Amino acid sequence: MTDAEWAVVRDAMPVPGWLEGRGGRPEGYCHRQLVDAAPYLVAGGYLRAR
Repeated sequence: MTDAEWAVVRDAMPVPGWLEGRGGRPEGYCHRQLVDAAPYLVAGGYLRAR
């Protein structure tokens, strides 16, 4: 995913609660890496339309 593509996707994702003072703890994963992994999972057959 290019930086330009990520800029569009990042704006569509919700802001974590801990960043807005609503409590909780920071995530243990990077959102960009999760979004980047989706095409590989689809291509590998791990995610199928049902």
